[in-house]
Amino acid sequence: MSDEPYMLESLNDASRRVAVFEDDGTSAWLYLSGPNDRKPIADVWVHNRIGAPPTSEIKRYRGGPPPAASGFTDNSTICHDPDAHEWTFTWRDDGDAVALHCDGTPIAILIASNRKGWSRNLKRDGPWGNVWDGSLYTAIVQDGG
Repeated sequence: MSDEPYMLESLNDASRRVAVFEDDGTSAWLYLSGPNDRKPIADVWVHNRIGAPPTSEIKRYRGGPPPAASGFTDNSTICHDPDAHEWTFTWRDDGDAVALHCDGTPIAILIASNRKGWSRNLKRDGPWGNVWDGSLYTAIVQDGG
């Protein structure tokens, strides 16, 4: 088990957007930038490294990306060591959508036209993103969109 930060990024040549998967040791998020820019325009929570805190405690995490609260996720989705997994990106052909995979399983997706993405680890929609939509994944990534 590691509490070291973890980061992986991918530049899409077609859109000139950057996808960044970042785990700060508390929680992990996927970000998508604007074209030729590093500033995120879309994001989604991917996992916690800690137990899901009560919603009332989320304000303690200001200044950094907050972990998903209990009720939005549960402790079955904790990832203690992101280095122990293989993380990969799959881009839509035009580069305006990206999916993050963990050990070959799609786990999060972002679309440039939506500020909040979709995460397999969310139990309900909220400030961390939207619940996973497998048909959206298929339409956007596998079918090219």
